[in-house]
Amino acid sequence: MEQRLDYYSLVGFKSGSTSPDELARLRIEPERTALFLDFDGTFVDIAPTPDAIRVTDRDKTLLDQLSKRTSGAVSVISGRNLHEIDSYLSDFQGTVSGGHGAEMRREAKALPTIKCDLERLEHIKCAVREFAAVDPRILAEDKSFGIVLHFRQHPELEGKVRDFVRSLVGGDADFEIQQAKMALEIKPKGISKAMAIERIMKFKEFRRRTILFAGDDDTDEIAFSWVNEQGGITIKIGDGLTLARYRTRNPASFKKWLREQLKSASKGA
Repeated sequence: MEQRLDYYSLVGFKSGSTSPDELARLRIEPERTALFLDFDGTFVDIAPTPDAIRVTDRDKTLLDQLSKRTSGAVSVISGRNLHEIDSYLSDFQGTVSGGHGAEMRREAKALPTIKCDLERLEHIKCAVREFAAVDPRILAEDKSFGIVLHFRQHPELEGKVRDFVRSLVGGDADFEIQQAKMALEIKPKGISKAMAIERIMKFKEFRRRTILFAGDDDTDEIAFSWVNEQGGITIKIGDGLTLARYRTRNPASFKKWLREQLKSASKGA
């Protein structure tokens, strides 16, 4: 699939663009919906460091309830490594995609991963780790198919980080820069959450359902665009320019809305 997101579509200048509606106005039928949930900033709160997030028992129960109500048509789509997601959601049996679509598992089985120049990737990782070691205010997060430089504790360092990343992979034939919340990620070209959703929609439990995708940052915008084109539902968590059609304040309000949908569906059953 070709994945393009022009600037004017994103900022809302494109003819016919509208602001997201309030999520509270939306009602869904879980039995006819395929749920795709980003993880950090969408299902769990963003933390000062990637390993400081907290997944509660109530969160896990919600995922289980959603999975049962949708007959398994629930997937967690994250930029994190697949094994990290599984460590937080150890009992979740649904489909999980990690690394922006680079990794995937379904029914406890890992699926084939993407092709990647692993030698070139390791050179990139070494350079990034050395860069972060020189300035401890910058955090390097290693991933199976990429690496991230976080500057959320020191936003004034964004320019420095951006200049370094551009000098490292700017114009690279195989790797690209992905903007995230107070971070920049280097990842293989061509992978995205949109690609992951498209692949998962071919699984039998997801077919012929309305797609719902919820995300919170720039890494989710291509997926918002693609899901909109499929006639699906897109939800932005938090502030910021977006192509999503609905918006809610934070992960807590989003999970409250999900529970309300389950409750409404149970009453109508």
